[in-house]
Amino acid sequence: MTMTQRKDIDTMRRKRDIDGLIGALSDRDTIVRLTAAEALGIVGDERALEVLERLKFSDPDTGVRRAASSAHAQVVARLAARKAAGG
Repeated sequence: MTMTQRKDIDTMRRKRDIDGLIGALSDRDTIVRLTAAEALGIVGDERALEVLERLKFSDPDTGVRRAASSAHAQVVARLAARKAAGG
């Protein structure tokens, strides 16, 4: 049994629980880590940048590394768009 379930990730995403999602990136279950990385990309909070940057190179699973890389790019794009819009 994993510490975090996939449904918990959805709840954290909806609540914008960045700390919870970042914590889920350390779960032993690959699918939980992958789902948490994807959720962080959707939320687009800059607090996730550093951990996603590390994860995209360090996770033992290729799928999680890809998800972290994609999520990192999503966050960077969202921040750039926000900055361009003056926010």
